[in-house]
Amino acid sequence: MNKTTPQENAEVATMPAENGAPPEQACCIVGIGASAGGLEALQRFFDAVPGDSDLAYVVVQHLSPVHKSLMVDLLAKHTEMEVVQATDGVPVQRNTVYLLPPGKHLTIEDGRLRLTAKDAGSGMSLPIDIFLTALARDQGSLAIGLILSGTGSDGTRGLMAIKSAGGFTAVQQPETAQFDGMPRSALATGQIDATLPPDELPARLIDHARKALARARPMPARQRRDDGDDPLAQIIAVIRSVTGVDFSHYKLATLLRRIERRMQGAGLESMEEYAALLRRNSAEAVNLYKEMLIGVTRFFRDDAAFRVLADRVIPGLLANRSPTDMVRVWVCGCASGEEAYSLAILFAEAQERLGRSFDVKIFATDIDQDSIEVASLGEYPRAIAEDVSQERLARFFTARGDGYVVSRDIRRMVVFAAHNIMRDPPFTKIDLLSCRNLLIYMDQPLQRKVLSLFQYALRQGGFLFLGTSETLGDLQGDFHTVDSRNKLFQSLRAGSFRLSRLLVPTVSAPLARHGDDTGSHAMEEGAAIDEAMAALMKAYVPPCLLVNEQMTIMHVFGDASSLLKVPPGEATLNVLKLLPSSVAMVTGTALNRAFRSGEEFALSNIPVKDREGVAALSLRVQPYVARKTGRRFALVVLDRANMLPLSVPDSDFDLNADAAERIRGLEQELLSRGENLQATIEELETANEELQATNEELLASNEELQSTNEELQSVNEELYSVNAEYQAKVEELTEITNDLDNLLRSTEIGTVFLDGDFVIRRFTPAAAGFINIIPRDIGRSIAHLSTNIDYPNFLGDIRRVFDGHEAMERHVRVNDGRWVLTRILPYLTDKNQVGGVVVTFVDVTDTKLAEERLQNVLDSLPEHIAVTDRTGRIVMVNAAWQGFAQRNGAPAMERCGVGTNYLDVCLTPEAPEKDGIGRAVHDGLRRILDGEADDFTIEYPCHSADEQRWFLMHATRLNDHDGGIVVSHINITNRRLMELQLDGAGKADGGKK
Repeated sequence: MNKTTPQENAEVATMPAENGAPPEQACCIVGIGASAGGLEALQRFFDAVPGDSDLAYVVVQHLSPVHKSLMVDLLAKHTEMEVVQATDGVPVQRNTVYLLPPGKHLTIEDGRLRLTAKDAGSGMSLPIDIFLTALARDQGSLAIGLILSGTGSDGTRGLMAIKSAGGFTAVQQPETAQFDGMPRSALATGQIDATLPPDELPARLIDHARKALARARPMPARQRRDDGDDPLAQIIAVIRSVTGVDFSHYKLATLLRRIERRMQGAGLESMEEYAALLRRNSAEAVNLYKEMLIGVTRFFRDDAAFRVLADRVIPGLLANRSPTDMVRVWVCGCASGEEAYSLAILFAEAQERLGRSFDVKIFATDIDQDSIEVASLGEYPRAIAEDVSQERLARFFTARGDGYVVSRDIRRMVVFAAHNIMRDPPFTKIDLLSCRNLLIYMDQPLQRKVLSLFQYALRQGGFLFLGTSETLGDLQGDFHTVDSRNKLFQSLRAGSFRLSRLLVPTVSAPLARHGDDTGSHAMEEGAAIDEAMAALMKAYVPPCLLVNEQMTIMHVFGDASSLLKVPPGEATLNVLKLLPSSVAMVTGTALNRAFRSGEEFALSNIPVKDREGVAALSLRVQPYVARKTGRRFALVVLDRANMLPLSVPDSDFDLNADAAERIRGLEQELLSRGENLQATIEELETANEELQATNEELLASNEELQSTNEELQSVNEELYSVNAEYQAKVEELTEITNDLDNLLRSTEIGTVFLDGDFVIRRFTPAAAGFINIIPRDIGRSIAHLSTNIDYPNFLGDIRRVFDGHEAMERHVRVNDGRWVLTRILPYLTDKNQVGGVVVTFVDVTDTKLAEERLQNVLDSLPEHIAVTDRTGRIVMVNAAWQGFAQRNGAPAMERCGVGTNYLDVCLTPEAPEKDGIGRAVHDGLRRILDGEADDFTIEYPCHSADEQRWFLMHATRLNDHDGGIVVSHINITNRRLMELQLDGAGKADGGKK
């Protein structure tokens, strides 16, 4: 039961709140790690994230420190949320994506992101592990860790830290990843809550966050209920029946948190439903058992504590030790073995400093058989380089594949074994006992019992090494405090408890409930029951041994201290080595027969030495198979009841002559075979030493190559990330280029792009109709090409536009009779600088013909007609207008020609002011241009030196998008003269009358 999680006072973590904000303001933070192939996975992930997910996302990648990342632009196109590059001290906000800047490491403290410079000389860089570990420490159960595509193992330790803090862990389904190294490394830990494709992960994370925030509220007090109705007690009972491990003395808050996590994974809301599921599904009970035993450890965890061991404890243990006197170390709750190997490395370094060799044996035990198997392999990922110095990696590890393997010398110092500290006998005569972050999960009675076992196991003067949150409790007076900060203690005296008292089975009292004042009393009653059970077993139950197929004692019932003797040397629980030799031989035969046949086997009157002489013993072996696991065990009962000591003295004891002779023959044969085997072993050892020397040379070469390969791999990952970003940009630019090409081709506009030296960079197919240009002309100066247009100053205008930065337009005729509008514009870069010239050719033949036809129509009319734009500037006149102007001299042509403003002409000093006609015309035209009137008409005299003339002026608004006015002047002199004659004749007739 190893196991390491954040401090118990952080069972439920919430986001930091400012100004006393309520807990509901908290949000879960998702730490996302990605490397090679991660861009596609990130895009698919954020495509599926809604804009109002109420989560915050922090993306950490392997980036080159000299490369400008384009991830902000690339990811912003795949999410409605704001995407920003992280800055130091920025508070994490919901519905925002934060990206790691190049050349930095990212952590989080109190809900704010912290940036530190990346040390180029620090060796392997693991930015994902660094951030996820900080996220677990800062956010606790509200932390979410996600690993996407990438090579190596970065992120695995970070996910383990989040898991131990009560957070949620997820990885991309390896089959959907371009590179599956990081996802598979994380999956190998067995601590992953969800494995899905990237586009299915967001829904899973959002659902978890909703439930996590609901669990973060204060937990209501649990009401005491009968064990039969209490689902928590039922759950503990099911685990005990399936795995044999009793969690009734597990701390309640942690127990509930682990159960709720499994409930969430099963989609259940009530504990009653989950208890029913466990009764139906033993596999789920095993999963819950594994959940309770989260193993998070690492090499040299808490550097200061291990320095104290190396400086103050280990040298003292070795100083006065003879080479043959074994140094015995016990690591209780070793998990995957990092702590045990760390201690072995410290002892190896101490022996090198002293220049002497010692027999050091480290017993590393854990309740979880899977963890023991992993630890026995001694294989670890590349990520351990963050905790183990390069010097130690080179001396005590061998690079193999994507990880490291501990050296043979270190591996030989450590013995791994499955062991339940609450049930199995402890090791004895221990010099150093390390049990870190295990006691924090136990309630006070169980802590006292385990600490008493540790005191029993330690030699007088032995050292006890605990976790930073653990204390000695009532046993403080039996230990000397070596270092209070690092929890290192020295035993003052051996334990006063009898081993049989400490190992009696514990019958659990009803589980204490949150808010139940009788919990401590129940535990005291349980302790009293334990003592009563021990007394009953001692008085009435014969010694019984529970043995597995490997002849290892699993449990001792009753008082077997008079039969079991601990032999000198390496500690063992083998029943044949602990029993007296005369009984061991018979017991071994009986066990083999019972396991082979599956039937009960009994013997009686077995002689055994006693302090009072020789006594007779009856032996009964009863085999059975565990229903849940299928493993075979045997119960060995050794009974002296109703047997009287034999009167034969020790010297008179003898076996049957035939049996004795047979035994001597077998012993002689065994001795002969042993000698032959020893000779073979010696030959093999000699050959192995030669092979080992060769292998060491190969390993040295391999380490050099591996070191180079690591550097190349790191550079390759950074280049791959850069290449992925560039590839995305290239695809985007290709799409834009295709769009532009299709646009220019569809508009049939001839376009030529020139650089600053007027060299052709590219052109559209339509341009070939105006300039004699072919694709091979790209890279040539436009001055080298001939044109099909009547534009003598073409090159000169190009130069003027490039130098003056102002566009220019010309209507020019093509050699085949067409008209083209030639535009010459400056080519502007993204910095608004002129980098060349763009020349466009727009065919305006139809427009030009329409204009000519319109001009011909107007020229055929006798009226003087002019057309203005919306400002009053004359843009077109007919022949009659021009003829009238020419007949009235050059000044009239200048005032009324194309390009002049007709409104200004009405107010010039030369304009006739008789009766305010000029002002009236100006105001009438202005009203039309302003939209206040549709037309305007006026008669006015326009006499010359030779004749009198009158004109009718009519102006009408043009109803097109350009606006403007059509002005016509009609000569009404004849009509006016007739009217004057008629008026004169009328007046003459009136006078006569």
